[in-house]
Amino acid sequence: MEHFKNLIYIVSYIIMVAVVLIVAVFYRQPLASVLFVFLLVLPFISLASGRYGSSRISITASAPAGQVMEGDEFRIRLHIKNTSPVPLLRCTLKYTFCNRYREDDDHYSITLAGESFVSESFNLSFRTSMPGDFLFDADTILISDPLHFHTFTRKANIHVCIPVMPMPVEIPDIALSQYEGEPFDDIISESGELTRDIKQLREYRAGDRLKDIHWKASAVKGELVVKEYERSVDLMYLLLPEIIKGSESIVLRKYYSLGKKMIASGMGFRTALFHPGDRTFSYVNVSDETGLEESLYEIMREKSSESDVYGIYMDQNPGSYGVIRICQDSIIST
Repeated sequence: MEHFKNLIYIVSYIIMVAVVLIVAVFYRQPLASVLFVFLLVLPFISLASGRYGSSRISITASAPAGQVMEGDEFRIRLHIKNTSPVPLLRCTLKYTFCNRYREDDDHYSITLAGESFVSESFNLSFRTSMPGDFLFDADTILISDPLHFHTFTRKANIHVCIPVMPMPVEIPDIALSQYEGEPFDDIISESGELTRDIKQLREYRAGDRLKDIHWKASAVKGELVVKEYERSVDLMYLLLPEIIKGSESIVLRKYYSLGKKMIASGMGFRTALFHPGDRTFSYVNVSDETGLEESLYEIMREKSSESDVYGIYMDQNPGSYGVIRICQDSIIST
């Protein structure tokens, strides 16, 4: 497409040079002869200056400040900088913009003017209709010389992630027992060592840390056994958001709303994050709004799955209880 645009400029320029040549030959005008010679030299000057100027143009992008909620309009700020004296450079930025859950190959473009010694900023506006991690990627900048005879290609390497938070929805009351305890991993003494004393050994439960597993006792009993400390908790509820393809939005909304409701009730919890690539889980502790938002960011960085997330979890953690499934439009306590 860019080469076709260049061809139009080249043909137009050739026609203009031919007209000047006719005037110089048939009307014997000295000024026309000088102009003709200048027009013959000008394309080479334009190409040389375009090559020089294109190597000194940079475009950067920054994500919007503040939290973005689904349905909000937000702006990505583009900054173009030309450190060369070459004016009239046309810069075309090729980019993609999509939700990680809805990746596509559609390419868009925006044209910016690269004037000499200029440093300017522009806003690119977007609006989203669903939550998720939105990706703005631009790998290529196309820069045309002042006469637009040739387009030079430069790498952009612009990659901006915009996490778009879900809107809270109404969550029905769920009968959950109140568990009190510490949601964080370690209690450190002044000397830097753990001060927890082992109270007893018990069976493994959902949300327990792997480093608390007593491997020798587990081998003897034939099942996972964990060390229970004097200052540890019996159980924290484990939320399992099942991000299945096609139902990502509703699951994110319900997870966010349920998390806010539990935190408001003074209940911390753990969240199981499913990694579709290797079908494993990782866990995060959530005890306040900040932790809830950070867990959402982690969830949205993973692609959606077509697998039975709960089935995979139970296969890896048989006998688990205290798990709250968030699947499609349902919240199920197991």
